[in-house]
Amino acid sequence: MNDLERKIETLLNKLQSKGASDVLIKRTTTEQLIIRYAKNKVTIPIINNSWDLVVKLGYNKRYLITNISDTEFDPEAYSELLIKEAKKLEEDPNYAELKKSGDFMEKNPTDVSAGEYYDKALNIVESVIEESLSKKVKEVAGIFTMRIEKIRLLSSLGLDAEDERETVTLNHRCLNDVNVTGQWACFSRSINNLETKQLVEKSSYILEKSLPVKRIKPGKYDVVFSAMIFAQLMERVALSASAFSVEAGFSFLTDKLNEKVAKEILTVYDDPTFKESPGYARFDDEGIRTYKKEIISKGILKNYLHNLTTAKKFNTESTGNAGLIMPIPWAIVIDRGEMDEDEIIKELKNGLVVYNSWYLRYQNYRKGDFSTVLRDGVIEVENGEAKSYLVGARLSDNFINLMNSIEALSKTVYPIKWWEVEVPTYAPFALVRNMNITTSEV
Repeated sequence: MNDLERKIETLLNKLQSKGASDVLIKRTTTEQLIIRYAKNKVTIPIINNSWDLVVKLGYNKRYLITNISDTEFDPEAYSELLIKEAKKLEEDPNYAELKKSGDFMEKNPTDVSAGEYYDKALNIVESVIEESLSKKVKEVAGIFTMRIEKIRLLSSLGLDAEDERETVTLNHRCLNDVNVTGQWACFSRSINNLETKQLVEKSSYILEKSLPVKRIKPGKYDVVFSAMIFAQLMERVALSASAFSVEAGFSFLTDKLNEKVAKEILTVYDDPTFKESPGYARFDDEGIRTYKKEIISKGILKNYLHNLTTAKKFNTESTGNAGLIMPIPWAIVIDRGEMDEDEIIKELKNGLVVYNSWYLRYQNYRKGDFSTVLRDGVIEVENGEAKSYLVGARLSDNFINLMNSIEALSKTVYPIKWWEVEVPTYAPFALVRNMNITTSEV
């Protein structure tokens, strides 16, 4: 055990001896390997290391949360400071005591290092560049990231749990000109399982077509959303199911528990037990064991996501979704449909096939009114055939309306994670009827 780990244990003991209760200390060490590439060439790779220490403590029904950034901190002095600050806080009427829900000792973090995979990662990136340029692609750019988090969580209930959470992502863009671009993203928990062939095919697909470019006309359109944009939309649904968002008035799912919010075809899970996903986590930030749960089941809103505090306010149990501040989804999974992607496009007949969107913003959180810029592939379809690239499109609609307008989902689900989809999400293609499309600057 190194000196930092001893200090963490000492701090826990010092806080308890000074009257603190419900103490949680989370230590996270992170190693990242980042490889950026642009204009068909790899730029300088980056390997960095960081650590983070978060302390949450209760004192006479008052909660205090803080970060420690100095590895040379003195446990005695810091415990004195935290208790002093906690005494200044007002009593929390919804104060929730910690609970112990499991023994997590079966997992021991390994000595795996992101740096060990540098050569393999570089080969993956160079291969993706080469394969893309062999198609009708002039230029590629993107970013590969491998992130290894080693977590230790200690509590005043005697919990001392460790976990290792690995994430490998690749976000890839193909360009011919400013109006003809393609993008796809993928993720895996292991670099050995990263699926790049699919990524190259999806990102270059748009550029392989020789179609005229037109500016879109605003109106109502039937739309096929690719997994890239449908993942972004469904991530917002899962985030809106956080009890914190509901309580704060930022959720379009408020007061809709056990009510119909979507077509029966839509089922959305939070599944931190799926070991192949980077969202795999055995316990949350309050030491509660995680489990798979339905958020929406066949169109019915089944669960809000809870930590101990929101569970007490809602008179229910924690769902094992605690961040130290608010409940969060770990890994989003949308049930697959029954159609192939080409069948969905034929079913569309006339409308749009949209491959990606950027910059989703709300006009009204509570109602679910939003808009997002459509890019990296908006294709006009007539009688099931691609007719033109469209530019200047913006999806401006409402989440409840969107979920109740889903007609079909693809058999294949895709692992999507990038800066517009922060929670690992498995999403299909989706056919959605009568969406409101407005115009925007490209």
